[in-house]
Amino acid sequence: MALVRTERLGDLLIATLDNPPVNALGRALRQDLLDTLTGAEDDAGVRAIVLLASGRTFPAGADIAEFGQAPGAPTLPDLCDRIEACGKSVIAGLHGSVLGGGLELAMAAHHRIALAGTRFGFPEVSLGLLPGAGGTQRAPRLVGAAVALRLILTGRPVDAEEALATGLIDRVVEDDLRAAAIAMAGDADPRPTRERRGPMRDAAAYGAAVAEARAAVADAPLAAPGRIVDCVEAAALLPFDQGAAFERAAFSDLVTTREAEALRYLFFAERRAGRVAEGTARTVATVSLFGAGPDAVPLALSLIRAGVVVTIVGQVQDDLVPALERIAVVLEEDEAAGRITGAVREAQWDRLLPALTGDGTPGDVAVLTEAFADRPPDWPATVSVRIGQRGLHAPGLILEPPAPGGRLAELLAASDTAHDDVATLIALMRRIGRVPVLARGVGIGAPVMAAMRAALRHLDATQGAVPAMDVLRRWGMVTGDGAASLENQDPFGGLAPRVLGAMANAGLSLLGKEEAARPSDVDVAVVLGHGLPRWLGGPMHWAHGRGLLVLRE
Repeated sequence: MALVRTERLGDLLIATLDNPPVNALGRALRQDLLDTLTGAEDDAGVRAIVLLASGRTFPAGADIAEFGQAPGAPTLPDLCDRIEACGKSVIAGLHGSVLGGGLELAMAAHHRIALAGTRFGFPEVSLGLLPGAGGTQRAPRLVGAAVALRLILTGRPVDAEEALATGLIDRVVEDDLRAAAIAMAGDADPRPTRERRGPMRDAAAYGAAVAEARAAVADAPLAAPGRIVDCVEAAALLPFDQGAAFERAAFSDLVTTREAEALRYLFFAERRAGRVAEGTARTVATVSLFGAGPDAVPLALSLIRAGVVVTIVGQVQDDLVPALERIAVVLEEDEAAGRITGAVREAQWDRLLPALTGDGTPGDVAVLTEAFADRPPDWPATVSVRIGQRGLHAPGLILEPPAPGGRLAELLAASDTAHDDVATLIALMRRIGRVPVLARGVGIGAPVMAAMRAALRHLDATQGAVPAMDVLRRWGMVTGDGAASLENQDPFGGLAPRVLGAMANAGLSLLGKEEAARPSDVDVAVVLGHGLPRWLGGPMHWAHGRGLLVLRE
């Protein structure tokens, strides 16, 4: 089935990308779009082409599964070049999350119009890569070096208003994107992005932005940030085609690095985490949160933001007041920062209901925290969850408290825990943006990190404190002076293999006892839950890549 639907409207060709769920720019979609473009170029009756996308978003990036493989023709860089070189005006109507390759595709179009609420960004750096389809060359031509470097180096998306203010897009509309894009096509002429140099004319400012960025990434443990700066600099120093070739060579170098491979592995490991073969998740509309202390507040915030009604239960009124005040302050800060509107803040606050012990009935899920954690559940129809390891051998589920700002949800299930309860809690954790990892016994993170600490103590005793601490410093897990110079050191080398080997051994023990479901779950747990750097991929990934003989040694 064609992944690009076409429609003629007078002398306009409307091309709608239709590759659910996120219109990823895989080879089949690229081929269909190229065929559509070629047909429009050959049709004398077509004056302009409007690119739209069905579903919830314009392409949200390339197909990550293709990274590390030989690219199938047409490649995304070649497709972007063909769009830009089209002799008929190409207008991109944008909505949803226009990220990575999707944004590169949009920048290759001659004009860009976006629906309010659209987000734009280059997340490639989070995979150890850089935009490889002209992103480092076209972005500076639209927004200048400083903004381009901020977008590409941080990977943080910006909203439509900021994209408009910086020049990344040409117009924002509140509704009816299709009609607005068609109207824009009415008098639009081809305007290749490669020919635009306005934001690059101040050579001194451009060079200063490049120099500042290069200094900022000088100590980065990954190669991608430095290569990104080089490519943005090349956009000003080289003709477009040579700059694009420089970018593609840099991308090809980066995609084969161990760090990029580890980051791609972890990306898919997070997607696999929490998948269970048995159990059906029930719909959760209400949660009763017993306890109003430090464990309860962040969970309550996550739940009400996700549309869940939360009853927060205290033993006396004074227990509830600090928690309610803290939640109110956070919601007000969100509104003041522009992250939510006043109406959204009020709706979230209305989903928070205070109660005292004995008031009302538990919700679809009952979460026991703090003083309630040791109490046996007496609501058989409700999924019962404890925060922390107290009452470990009681029926039900345990949710390990996450690290501050962490996304991990490590769930401990007893052997007799109902499969539907497990599936329900996993679905709820995903709903609030956490990455669930299912384990048994004492969990995954605690024993693996205990093995790391034991290895460091051994190295401290045999090698000295500075080399042992240097392992953590190179991994970004501690800061400060006193370690050996990190310049040009291999972050995988030195004493690091001994520490990673100890952690992998602990992970293998958990797998042997069936307390962890899969090796990738071990890696997700220690990276998301305990701060091991993503670019290591985790101890199990490291061990798999080195082989048994290296690991034994």
